[in-house]
Amino acid sequence: MCRAILLFICLTAIIFFVHALGGPDARADGIDFNSSHQYTNSQGTTKLKQTGEKFDTDFDQFNQLYNLALSKYIYPYLVFYSGAVYQILKTSSTTGDNTIDTEEKNLAPYAELNLTNPIYKAGLAYRYRRVDEDITDVPDTRTERNEITGTLGMRPPSELFPNWNLRYSHIHTFDDPKTQDEVQKLLLLNTSYTPLQDLFLDYSYTRTDTEEKFLDFDTLQQQHQGKAAYSRNFMNGRLSMDSVYTINYSQFELSSSGNAAQVPLLRFAGLSSLDSTPQDGPALGVNPALVDGNVTISAGLDIGTAGDQSQEVNIGIDFGFEIDVDTLYVWVDRNLTAAVANSFSWDIYTSPDNNDLSTWTLAATVSPADFGALDNRFEISFPQVNTRFIKVVTAALSPVVPGAGGFPNIFVTEMQAFITASGASINQESSVLNQNFNLGLRGKLSDRTLLGYNLFYNRQETDPGNLKRTQYINGLYLNHIFNETFSSNVNGQRTDTPKAEGSAATDDTYNYNYGASLRADWMDTFNQSLTFSGSYNSASQGTDSQNSIFLRNNAILYRGWSAFMDTGYTWEQPQDGTRITSFVFRQGTNVQPNQKISLDMNFSYKRTQQSGQDFGPNSETRYNIQAFYIPLRNLSFFAKIDAVRREDSNDTFQNYAVSWSPFPDGDLQFFFNFSETLISDNNREERVFGPSLKWTIGSHIFLDMSYNFNTADSDIEEVKSNVFSAELKLKF
Repeated sequence: MCRAILLFICLTAIIFFVHALGGPDARADGIDFNSSHQYTNSQGTTKLKQTGEKFDTDFDQFNQLYNLALSKYIYPYLVFYSGAVYQILKTSSTTGDNTIDTEEKNLAPYAELNLTNPIYKAGLAYRYRRVDEDITDVPDTRTERNEITGTLGMRPPSELFPNWNLRYSHIHTFDDPKTQDEVQKLLLLNTSYTPLQDLFLDYSYTRTDTEEKFLDFDTLQQQHQGKAAYSRNFMNGRLSMDSVYTINYSQFELSSSGNAAQVPLLRFAGLSSLDSTPQDGPALGVNPALVDGNVTISAGLDIGTAGDQSQEVNIGIDFGFEIDVDTLYVWVDRNLTAAVANSFSWDIYTSPDNNDLSTWTLAATVSPADFGALDNRFEISFPQVNTRFIKVVTAALSPVVPGAGGFPNIFVTEMQAFITASGASINQESSVLNQNFNLGLRGKLSDRTLLGYNLFYNRQETDPGNLKRTQYINGLYLNHIFNETFSSNVNGQRTDTPKAEGSAATDDTYNYNYGASLRADWMDTFNQSLTFSGSYNSASQGTDSQNSIFLRNNAILYRGWSAFMDTGYTWEQPQDGTRITSFVFRQGTNVQPNQKISLDMNFSYKRTQQSGQDFGPNSETRYNIQAFYIPLRNLSFFAKIDAVRREDSNDTFQNYAVSWSPFPDGDLQFFFNFSETLISDNNREERVFGPSLKWTIGSHIFLDMSYNFNTADSDIEEVKSNVFSAELKLKF
């Protein structure tokens, strides 16, 4: 601690000494200060339905946040930043006769000196963070982190030379009482080069050296990643080519006396979706932001109170091949209070594939998951599984959670995966070599015909075990325009996965995916498309196939009124030899007659029959209705209904909301909000309503206040509470 403070003082002294040498031309930019003082009180009563037991709850939270930032230009390209963030969070929670008081203090000073000009950049930064926590009947804890970072880079004015960036960080994390004492040294080198107009080269090297003194283990992770991309057009643009080759070599070394350490796993792709039925399809969509290494930028998934309350958030990873995993980190963009972090429940699902007909298996449920003291992440540990696809599923933060009003948005930023291992279990060293090659060729056979070919190659070598796995994907597609009315496309793809060297697999596997569609644009306001698609899979366990045919009708019935109607039939043959057939009907409409009214309605019906089964046909009906009405500028109504009807279950979600602002303009604004949510799961009903105000007291002073009446009723319990919240903000 003394060394850290001494470094901070010395760095600041050097800055002002250099500033003094700069003479009168040196400029001071300014000082920014802001603070936030938030108080929340929640008083309520909880009744357990099964036992009739009734107890009172009382929750108080006072949050103070102070933020000071200084910036000073010493020379035109030399700038100094310094500042500190200080937060005091006091919470008192009483349930019945039991009271728990918590006080958390968070101190985070920093200082940075950066040189930036059109060619060179360099920087030196120091950051310190300390978290003190005092909980009733629990020993006081203190967690501290010192971080020193130096950066150096160059962007040459000529394309004859590559760009490069170098960063080195020394991070020391420790606590009291002693549970960790970790020193991490991080070195990152990145360089990119465009030697030719159509050729791009990129290389990065990351070295992470970690010494855990208290737990007595050392780890060293090194990762090399290279990329070469080439694209070019030929024959006046009639033929084009895109190709990308990437190679990733990761090496992990562990020196331990028997204690466990977490080995990071390579991630092939990030996946996500909003889905209220996580045990089956549809397929998760690709989300690159979940695996880009940036733990501060949002990946577009909101689990705060403003997130989708009707559907669950699915956050997943594709590893490329089957792999062992037992820990997941889900990073978010802000620090959470203990009450909010502990309210989330995490379901872990695995699947061998990721398509619309996938079946996901529930592996574990973790509630609550540990939330980092210094890092904004959920640390989710579960029994080890072997899978290619994995996802965690959670619901958006409920408004009735104490203190939830301060977290309208909680954005997921990154997802990481690990396997826990000891020194003996991985023989002190492991490595993974992954190579990918993509080739895309497109040729215009005529002004109406386009032919394309795609090649994907993936090879992975792991040690120990000397396991070598390879995958090839070859695909063809053809697009053709017959005339102004009719157009079509045809595509086919074969995936080959040879038997892995060093694996117990008994056979090669291959997969065919194919499809064809015909589109008819009868008029500007009406079109139809007929689509056929399918897949065929062959593995050592047997073969299976899936096929479907759909007819879609799209129409613009009137200005601001559109509709669609789908009819489809699918037939499947799983490996067990049974036959599954399904009839699907979908329709929907969107009506926006003016700017005040918006109405969306969707309906789907699916009837499935499986041979060799006694339960007979199974039907599923889904409908979704969403309406938004703004009769006046200061008054709005919202309603949403989602329902799933099956022969053995009914799931319904309803949400109704009213927002009224009697004085929408001026420095003082009043609001009244009402929201009711009905969920068939345990017959849950949640209602939140009450007034609020926003007052701009002056150009630098802002006040927000609200008083809500909350009710949460289910088959398990009934909770009634009144929540008062006030926040005073100062900005200078």
